[in-house]
Amino acid sequence: MGVFWMGDPRYKTPPPGRNRPQAGLPYGQDVNTGWVSNIGVICKQPPFGMIKAIDLATGKTLWDRPLGTAERNGPWVLHSMLPLQIGLPNNGGVLTTQSGLAFVGATTDDYLRAIDVKTGKTLWKDELPAGGQATPMTYEVNGQQFLIIMAGGHHGMMTPEGDEVIAYALPNKA
Repeated sequence: MGVFWMGDPRYKTPPPGRNRPQAGLPYGQDVNTGWVSNIGVICKQPPFGMIKAIDLATGKTLWDRPLGTAERNGPWVLHSMLPLQIGLPNNGGVLTTQSGLAFVGATTDDYLRAIDVKTGKTLWKDELPAGGQATPMTYEVNGQQFLIIMAGGHHGMMTPEGDEVIAYALPNKA
């Protein structure tokens, strides 16, 4: 981690995910958790993040796979647009429903995903306006189930910051 000068003309606004100002001071902190190079590339081979399902009765792993794609990641904060399942750093919990879905929005590609608990297959995903480094939750209103997630981003994960709460209405059982 390093410190930079807020008055530096190169920093009209802090670069995404880095250089956070300190309240009341003309200084800020260069946030780097140590796993990202100066050009914004993770300093190890993929996969960078995984998701795993474990049978709680037996303790056996049902499946284990990379979580996240290269679509919204790349050097110099450029989106590669490559749908490669490289697995990404993630920070946030997983919500598992009685119907056998796992919802997770923790990855640095800023997608909320619905994953089949039995197979590990991603059944649905939606792009969030900011990082989804939060645990989704579900609730019911008049028999209709909703899924909600806070898309606030995370400076340490270098995801876009936001202040939106996103809600999805889940399909009714027919």
